[in-house]
Amino acid sequence: MKELMKQPSSWLPNGIKLNRSDQFRLFSFTEELQFRLEELLEKNKENLLNPDEQAELAGLLKLEKIFSFINTELAS
Repeated sequence: MKELMKQPSSWLPNGIKLNRSDQFRLFSFTEELQFRLEELLEKNKENLLNPDEQAELAGLLKLEKIFSFINTELAS
């Protein structure tokens, strides 16, 4: 059975960084993972993603939403 979404936790060891901004630690992707996200988004626009890339993109977008939520909470 094909994976519908790569688990966001799979990027914990090497795809996430903490940035100091003011008094907060804000979560973000490493430069390499951010580049990969942008690459997948471009391929998606052109309908060129294979099933594994679709699962990877879904996981990255989910993780990006989680980061946005946490970062907003930390900043407020």
